[in-house]
Amino acid sequence: MTVADVGPRSRLTATSKIRDRCGAIALFGVLAAYTLTTMDGEETASRAISAITLLLAAIYLAFPVGQRLTLRLPAICLLFMALYGVLQTSLSPQKISYSGWSTVLFWSSAAAITVASTQIFREAAIAARFRKWFVIFGTGIAILDLLEQASQTNKYFWLVESRHATISGPFAYWNNFAQFIELVLPITLWLAIKERKVVLPCLILSGVEIGAVVASGSRAGSALVLAEFMAVMALAYLRHRNRKFLFAAASALVVGIVFAYAAGLDSLSFKLRQRDQLAVRRDINASSVAMIRARPLTGWGLGTYVPVYRMFARYDDGTYVNRAHNDWLEWAAEGGVFFSAAMLAVAIWSIRPAIRSVWGIGALAICLHALVDYPFARLGVCGWYFALVGMLSVTRNESFRQQQLRSEERLVQKPTSAFTS
Repeated sequence: MTVADVGPRSRLTATSKIRDRCGAIALFGVLAAYTLTTMDGEETASRAISAITLLLAAIYLAFPVGQRLTLRLPAICLLFMALYGVLQTSLSPQKISYSGWSTVLFWSSAAAITVASTQIFREAAIAARFRKWFVIFGTGIAILDLLEQASQTNKYFWLVESRHATISGPFAYWNNFAQFIELVLPITLWLAIKERKVVLPCLILSGVEIGAVVASGSRAGSALVLAEFMAVMALAYLRHRNRKFLFAAASALVVGIVFAYAAGLDSLSFKLRQRDQLAVRRDINASSVAMIRARPLTGWGLGTYVPVYRMFARYDDGTYVNRAHNDWLEWAAEGGVFFSAAMLAVAIWSIRPAIRSVWGIGALAICLHALVDYPFARLGVCGWYFALVGMLSVTRNESFRQQQLRSEERLVQKPTSAFTS
């Protein structure tokens, strides 16, 4: 083989790597923008970022640079959901067009993120670097939340006033903050203990994240981050049989307790003292089930849950019901059982790669949290989920997993390489 034979292929590979690195940077940028602009849930910023996301995804996918487009089950399901929304909003005689097209934009953005992620993260080093960026960003959000709680402010970044009395980082809703941390915590823990030696800085960061969730007052979030903590530690111990992990687990818990105590446990303890933890949600769930029974196949139309709910409400205490507080039921009520089944297929599909990777356990946690809340209402939370699911799509390839181990070893040994490359 001559040099001339190797040259074009080498240049093609180099160009492909540059394309994927630029894609990872762009993806991280739009996801961070979604998160930082979530705030009180105003749609203007989210829609603008969605438009940018779709444009960047189209540009990235339009120039494959010798790479074949690969669609895995999650990407196919999300593309189906976006297309279903287009057809339902266009053809259904009973709909709210504005709400329907807004929801179509949401699912189109989710599909674009997932499809792009399956292409961007085919090189393990890029995926490992992206996860490290996510850990740093996520810990920054956790620290922001702790500082906001300590200062008792209701201004985002101490600049933008919220219409709510309390805030959690860039989120108005403490459960959305907890759901965001549920995604990043397993990655932080895995970076801390995936080798036979413990990486202390990452262990401390995981303690900060746990403490922030507990201090936020999210009941389901607190339970899930503790479950994630135990699951990651158990899986790591089973792989390496290293007793140092027991010390690491105790250390992370101590750090988490310290930060949670410093920020305050009053909110969580007050909620846990309530007699019925599902008092309101139980009635809302019953109304949601009644909505589904009325139209099980077609649903009432994407984005129509709030106005239609009033027809099926079981109580009226003056409280505004803004969501079903169960994403699975809301999807079925709005889009029908097949629409909800598409997301269920994604969740079930992700179980095996999430457990194998360990760092992907957060994708399972957020799906469980969706049973009692709405983590999939805002891309500032679930956008990261779709990116991680796209990344998990690639981990089914054995050669990728081998690359992943080598790449993460280099990143841990040289922590600054993620920012200098």
